[in-house]
Amino acid sequence: MSRLQNLGVGKRLGLSFLLVTLLIIVSVAVGRFGMGSQYDISMRMDQLKQVEDDVQKLSYYAADITGWQGLVVADAGAFGGKVATGPDAYNRKGELESKQALYDTIDATHVEYLTPAERAQFDKLRPAWDDFFTWDAKIMELLAQDTREARAEAMNSINGGEAAESYSASLEINAALIDSLAGRVVALQKEAAEVKSDSERILLGTLIAALITAAGLSITATRSVVHPLRRVVSALGLLARGDLTVRLRMTRRDELGQLGDAVDVTAESLHTTVTVLADHSTSLAASSVQLSQVAEQIAASAEESSVQSGVVAAAAADVSRNVEVVAAGGEEMGVAIEEISRSTSAAASVTAEAVRVAETTNTMMAQLETSSAEIGDVIKTITSIAEQTNLLALNATIEAARAGESGKGFAVVAGEVKDLAQETAKATEDIARRVTAIQADTTAAMEAIGRISEITGRINDHQAAIAAAVEEQTATTGEMNRNVADAATFSNEIAANIAGVAEAAAVTTEGVEQSRQAAAELAEMSTSLRELVSRFTV
Repeated sequence: MSRLQNLGVGKRLGLSFLLVTLLIIVSVAVGRFGMGSQYDISMRMDQLKQVEDDVQKLSYYAADITGWQGLVVADAGAFGGKVATGPDAYNRKGELESKQALYDTIDATHVEYLTPAERAQFDKLRPAWDDFFTWDAKIMELLAQDTREARAEAMNSINGGEAAESYSASLEINAALIDSLAGRVVALQKEAAEVKSDSERILLGTLIAALITAAGLSITATRSVVHPLRRVVSALGLLARGDLTVRLRMTRRDELGQLGDAVDVTAESLHTTVTVLADHSTSLAASSVQLSQVAEQIAASAEESSVQSGVVAAAAADVSRNVEVVAAGGEEMGVAIEEISRSTSAAASVTAEAVRVAETTNTMMAQLETSSAEIGDVIKTITSIAEQTNLLALNATIEAARAGESGKGFAVVAGEVKDLAQETAKATEDIARRVTAIQADTTAAMEAIGRISEITGRINDHQAAIAAAVEEQTATTGEMNRNVADAATFSNEIAANIAGVAEAAAVTTEGVEQSRQAAAELAEMSTSLRELVSRFTV
């Protein structure tokens, strides 16, 4: 049975048809053999009929000759012996014609159809008739004498003499031949009946064997094809319903076994694909959570930057007001040196506070830049996962296309997974652009804060110069006024830079909100992906 299963379906069906054809050929051969045997018997029967007809003619001519002979004897009594035995006498002429016909029949008899025993009997027939006609000639001579004694002697020869013995011998030979031929005819008829019966029996047996063999081969071939096909259909049905654990594990090596192996390979490939999708959906969910956490950190940093910007702005306002006071004091320098000294000390204190706030803000901006870099790393991870998910969805679509009609359902799911992966890629690209913008704004803010630090350092230097100038107020009033003007300019720059920092913090806050939305979308995509994967049994 295993060898039959390893044969191809075409070879298996061809072998079945070949066996049935051979049985049909045997049936036809048996029928032809029976017909040939019957034809041979019929030919031999015809031959025997021909011989029988020849022997029957001999019997007819034997009776005819004796009849004519009796009429010649009667003519001799009525018309005289010479007249009756003359060659032109009617009855004598009839006897001679029958004699010739008898000899012609002996010559024409189909002796080739006789058995050796029959041929031996037949060979005695001509001598017996030769002897009969020898005595017949003597009888004709006696009748021609036209005497009573001669006629009496002729009658004695006919009735019980030598002529009668010759005639009886010919009749016995004819009878023996007829009996032998009749026996042979009966034997041939019996043989014909037996041949017919045997042929019909063998033909019927062969046909029955052919039918049984054909039925057995049909059932065997059908089962060997239908049963594995049903298993394949059942397995494909389970695959269509999402059961990826089904395996056929066929051991046969025909086309159906190859089909079963293909189904197993497809199921294994789908199992691997869905398992990887499930793992990646989990990783995507974790990444979305991490992205949300990073966004929260950025939001906190941006809020703190905004608060510090407010503090720096207030300090800058104080610096501006103090510079105005210094300018006013410059006009009254001669009368308010102590007030200038106090204002200068206050300005130095405010400047130191501005330096500290600028340094704190610079540190926050560095943290903001680090957080932005971390967001970029997370986005790269999400992008890599989305690309892998897209590749897996493409592979699943290809495998579903190979599965044909039974893989259409999985092809739809694979398409949805591919769409989700593409949406994920788009969302991460959007986040990447926004994070890049945040990083750029953060860099600008850090540069502005650096300038603020530089400016506040310069203010501090100028305050020191102002302190020195207070000691030399009388000689350096003009220089002090110029420094005060510079301080006013620098305080305005500080205010402008602080406004830029506040604006960058606002932009960062907006980017963080967008990052939160992207993280939420990633979480939703991960949930949808897990729901799709959960439809399959792995």
